[in-house]
Amino acid sequence: MLFYLRVLLLTAYFLIACGAVVILCLVRPFHRKNNQQGSWILSLGRYLLGLRFKVVRRNPLSDDQQAIYISNHQDSLDVFTVTAQVPANTAYLGKSTLKYIPVFGTAFWLAGNLFINRKNKAKAWETMGLVAKQVKEKKCSVYIFPEGTRSRGRGLMPFKSGAFALAIESGLPIVPVVFSSSDKNIDPGRLKSGTCLVKYLDPISTEGMGEEDVRALADHCHTLVQNTIDELDAEIAAMAPMKQPTAEVG
Repeated sequence: MLFYLRVLLLTAYFLIACGAVVILCLVRPFHRKNNQQGSWILSLGRYLLGLRFKVVRRNPLSDDQQAIYISNHQDSLDVFTVTAQVPANTAYLGKSTLKYIPVFGTAFWLAGNLFINRKNKAKAWETMGLVAKQVKEKKCSVYIFPEGTRSRGRGLMPFKSGAFALAIESGLPIVPVVFSSSDKNIDPGRLKSGTCLVKYLDPISTEGMGEEDVRALADHCHTLVQNTIDELDAEIAAMAPMKQPTAEVG
């Protein structure tokens, strides 16, 4: 019963929060602070989950340092957890179809985020070159989910090349932001639903790299993220002798 009540409350909060972000952004459309403040509004939904949220290691970069941030993309709860750790002056890079989602798409666009058309894979490098130009003009960081889709309890999915092509083309370092497994550690059907740990890793330089280095860079980052997920999950398991609840959230 609590699970369905939570789903209802979180859905209602999500819609209300998106509406609030639209209003905020209409006052100052595309302002560089819109995204972080809008993300903060959405992140408050995690309190409806009864979720313990802890940052194990904070961002090693200052607000004025640009980077390409990458995170594991798990399920619908990301909108309440990942948003709690969006660095200042950072834009999300999302697929172009997001703009057509009612309310959320408008909020995402007005917040100053970036869109990419993923259909033309043959021109992926050229596309990232255009995005890199926008990043340089905006002088902002970019937040990307390199899996390209939610894993939905299947573990860390293979990384697509886009985030790493962008990092190399723009000459920016990559900073992995790793979250513990939602499916293993969060159960919305319990009053205290579980624990979410997040850890920033050290910046990974892309200096001197070219298009031929994209795949190796993606594989290296995938290994780092997977190892950190395992580390965070083990830390949560060690917090209590009881087995962590399992629930899939789509």
